[in-house]
Amino acid sequence: MIKVPGRKKKVTVYGFHSLRHSFASHCAEAGVPKAVVLSILGTNSEIVDKFYTHIGEDAQEKAIMALYGGGGATSPQDRVDRALAFIDSCPEKTPAIQELERILR
Repeated sequence: MIKVPGRKKKVTVYGFHSLRHSFASHCAEAGVPKAVVLSILGTNSEIVDKFYTHIGEDAQEKAIMALYGGGGATSPQDRVDRALAFIDSCPEKTPAIQELERILR
């Protein structure tokens, strides 16, 4: 944070390390193997684990769902199959429903 004359609030300055941090965090969330991230960043495992990677809410939710099952958590294919079963049960199919069916099949 830098004080700027004429402003009440300080300004956050982003630099190379901000980009490096974001890159490592996005790689971790996307499931990129740690060895690959280390190779690209040119650093050791301890630094990446301690300072560069922060797991987001999506990754945390997936981990919780994997441990506890999430009360009926399903795979993406299970959800597609359920959607198709629902579409098949519709007595009349609007053009929008027909398009969804085409996309899902």
